[in-house]
Amino acid sequence: MKGLWENVIEFFSSQPPLYSGFYLSSHAIQGVHCSAKQKKVISTDTQPLSKGIIHPSLNEKNILKADALKEKFGKVLEKLNLTKKNTALIIPELTQKTFTFSFDSLPSSSKEREQIIRFRIKKKMPFLPDDARISYDSISNKEKIRVVAILTRTYIIRQYEEFFHQFGLNVRIVVPPSVGLMNVLSFESDEKFFLINIEKDSFSLNLFKNTELTVYRQKRFDIQGERSGLEQGKTEVVFQEVNNTLNYMDEMKSDKRIKIWLRSSENSDKIFEYASQKQDFLLQRIGSFLDVGLDLPEAEQLSPILGVLL
Repeated sequence: MKGLWENVIEFFSSQPPLYSGFYLSSHAIQGVHCSAKQKKVISTDTQPLSKGIIHPSLNEKNILKADALKEKFGKVLEKLNLTKKNTALIIPELTQKTFTFSFDSLPSSSKEREQIIRFRIKKKMPFLPDDARISYDSISNKEKIRVVAILTRTYIIRQYEEFFHQFGLNVRIVVPPSVGLMNVLSFESDEKFFLINIEKDSFSLNLFKNTELTVYRQKRFDIQGERSGLEQGKTEVVFQEVNNTLNYMDEMKSDKRIKIWLRSSENSDKIFEYASQKQDFLLQRIGSFLDVGLDLPEAEQLSPILGVLL
């Protein structure tokens, strides 16, 4: 039986090789250029974005100030000096939704399977957009079939693809950061652990058990008052969600010192410092196992892209 990890690795290995990738978020554009022969990092660049240039959302327009974004993106391209036009795009976590479902059985027809999965998604999202794109993976064990489904929208993805076309770039892979992060971790097949990605305006939480994704959650930060925007406040919100998730999963309640793989898109040292004070968990920084010639903070920042390219 293949777990989600094996399927993620197989997915990337079956794709045409790509040597550049970009991660667009509400606060930055990050780019990586790798060598065609050795798949090693040639150049990287990060350009900060002012508030309001990109508004990550599944339902609303994302690129609000195209001219300002073009200016910043042009600077990244100048630094990367790309030689090939095909590229990977990591979209903000909030532009998609990930669902996990369990089934006793599923039909062999892919069309019928998708209809059933779409029906389950509609029970959670009654007003499912007409342009919803659904990609999914199924993992079978002796008792159940677990499905991980990712929902995006043609309207949203097209905004990013058309923006890249203005620079002569062809987007060949579009994934959320969590998918790229999965491919940079080191783990044991029987481990239970969290994968957490903290962005400026939101965070995502993935709980894995025996390489299977069992829980996925994403939330916007809504930190008010004096704590607004502070690393400590964000850390408290994230770990409250971790505890809520463990309490929800009855079988996990007795686990102590569960591992947490953690990435923060900004102020990562501060976030990790506050997170390290949580005694019940074993923290591991994403990027610590990436041997790509970058220092830890930069490898951590670029890890969603590196997980797709390397």
